[in-house]
Amino acid sequence: MIPGDPVKDFAPGFAVFDDSVPALRVFVLGQLRKEGIRPAPHKAKCDAVIPIRVSLVPRPDNDYDTRAVSVAAPPGHDGSVLDRHMGYLYSSALHVTSESIRRLAEETGTPVGCHGWIELYDLETDSRFHDDEDGEHEADADWEPSRHELVSWAEQKAFGYAIGSVRVLLPERQTVRALVDAYLTGRQQAADQHTEKKPARTGVELVLRRALAERLAIRLRTGLSHRAAGGTWGRETERDRERQRRDAEARPLLHAWETYRSSAHGFRNLRAVTRSVYHHTRILVLDESGVEVGQYHQPNGPLTLVDERVRAEALDALRAHGVDMDAPEHLAALSGFPDAVVVVSGGTWSIRLSKPGMSRNRLPEAGWFDPDTGTLTVYAAPLAEPLTVLLRRHGVRPLLVTWGAPREEVERHNLRAAVAPTDISPVSRSSRVTTAAQQLIPEPHRRWLDAKPDDGEAPAAKAGSLLPPLIDDAAENPYYRRALEPLFGAAVDLAQRGPCRLCGRSAQSARPGLFYCHGCCALARNGVLRDTGEDGAWTEAIVYALRRLAEIEFSGPPSLAQLDRLCVPFEDPGLVDEAMLCRFLVPRPGSVLLSARPARPARTWTEWLGYAGLLANGVRTSMGTATTATDGHLCRSLFERHVDDFLHHWGVAHEPEPAYPRHPELNTTGLRADWRLADGTFVEALGLMTKEAYAAKVTRKRELARHHGLRLVTVTAEDLDRLPEVFADWLPKGSAG
Repeated sequence: MIPGDPVKDFAPGFAVFDDSVPALRVFVLGQLRKEGIRPAPHKAKCDAVIPIRVSLVPRPDNDYDTRAVSVAAPPGHDGSVLDRHMGYLYSSALHVTSESIRRLAEETGTPVGCHGWIELYDLETDSRFHDDEDGEHEADADWEPSRHELVSWAEQKAFGYAIGSVRVLLPERQTVRALVDAYLTGRQQAADQHTEKKPARTGVELVLRRALAERLAIRLRTGLSHRAAGGTWGRETERDRERQRRDAEARPLLHAWETYRSSAHGFRNLRAVTRSVYHHTRILVLDESGVEVGQYHQPNGPLTLVDERVRAEALDALRAHGVDMDAPEHLAALSGFPDAVVVVSGGTWSIRLSKPGMSRNRLPEAGWFDPDTGTLTVYAAPLAEPLTVLLRRHGVRPLLVTWGAPREEVERHNLRAAVAPTDISPVSRSSRVTTAAQQLIPEPHRRWLDAKPDDGEAPAAKAGSLLPPLIDDAAENPYYRRALEPLFGAAVDLAQRGPCRLCGRSAQSARPGLFYCHGCCALARNGVLRDTGEDGAWTEAIVYALRRLAEIEFSGPPSLAQLDRLCVPFEDPGLVDEAMLCRFLVPRPGSVLLSARPARPARTWTEWLGYAGLLANGVRTSMGTATTATDGHLCRSLFERHVDDFLHHWGVAHEPEPAYPRHPELNTTGLRADWRLADGTFVEALGLMTKEAYAAKVTRKRELARHHGLRLVTVTAEDLDRLPEVFADWLPKGSAG
């Protein structure tokens, strides 16, 4: 018996086909006892469970995968191992258990026990519960057991729970292997101590052979009867039909790929670069516009690409970058590759079929490869050869190519991919804004204030009317408080509540009369739009929002940090509303979602500012982007520009580059501050404190200011969202501070 830990172990389902439905139904009905019900484990997504034990039986007779493992009722139930067969473990579970189960079954001569559970749900979660007014559901009259519903609605009501899936508990691969190794070692040691000869084991394989022979005889007799009566050998199963459907859907791809391989790829001047983010280093292949074409997975590959046609050029780019690698094989001889990409994740390679305008993680999966066993599993037989060629171009040659049905979650993923829009929506979050509030934004851009991520339009809210009630209390919800208070630079007034000024939902305020709900505050901080790598009408909305914010709030290009704080007069509610809505339209870098082959790379924040024309005079230097502030002052970085524009916007007089007083030790080189305010206060924007020489100079300036009795205000990049507090002493009354 494999021990099972509901807290740590995997709890996968298994594949059930028409021929195993009767056995599974008998098993489940036999387990439905009220005294067996237990609370659901934390990781289970159901209301309760019934713990069970099942048998895992190696099935080398499986036509589709000789590694197959059957989930069967325990030997104490009636019938042979075939009669007790309830389904097959999915291919992903075989990666964990197949080899160990085979070894254990061969050595012990018995099936391998395994823990699991039957999922139970409250009856109220089923729509039939509310439709069933007379106590009998009409659908039961024509109901038949199927792999989707083993137990009728009447039987479920009688039991008191809706019956879900049957799941098995499987430890991690290393754990299973260690348990089996330890058990077999101990068994061998015990056998060595008893030298007397014992009768040969019957063995699972012999029992399976006998059961298969009996079933074969029955099926031969049945098949001959069908053949004699109607000219066919028997009826198709659901599994047969699903396989035929996938094969039929795959055949047109073979012709489409011939056209794909003969056309130009469109990428130019490939180059390889090394990039590190938070100590995570990646080697990327980019084209001349900066679009990511591929990635070399360290330390030994593979090189995965968004377009297999560029492999030769990508290999040349890697060699030029100093990555010593050889072409996997003679690429010209491997010309029958598909229009597909390989996604390396979690020790396995997922093979995804390319689809225009769709992000890589949403592409449909055509198969997967296990590097540990060298097994390629395809979901349609016609794809076996092209996918094999694709893997060989990635430097591996599959040892075994097998057909398998996709797992439940993969099947759902592929169904979603089949009906997904051909273009990625630039809308990353749903928003609903009243018609009155939308009037603050020009008509062409209002559509983005009332849209959903799936491109579906949300019904417009009527001015002055409340949307479906969504009451959020900042006293109980810290996320609401953290979204509202930083935006307005004040504590939330828990005693006051009113309709949100943008959507009408119940809301609270941090400034008198300015009520904004949690959802609208979150949208102002995160944005509604995202960069998809394909420009369109949504980019014009972003350009408008950035330019408008620069005009009404910052007197220049804002920083990302500054968007986290509203800097408009709170005495003008309409202006506050407009500043909030403009933030809705500004994308944040973390929301980027590119297609597998984008037209351009994702824009950085600085690039968005440049695209909006807010950095027309900017020059990139080693110290940052040198630019001229709105008031004409030269700034050596965007950080300085943000501070200078803030002072200008609020009418705070400031002189750039004032000289510090001389000092025989502290100032022998003519030190200068960044600005001097009208009252003589010196201001320093500290942007390079990680550099030792720069930090030492700042220390001298602080000592110099202290020596001469000068007031010194220092600003860091972390202060950009609290500039009203930093300069509160100099701001006019009624400002955002």
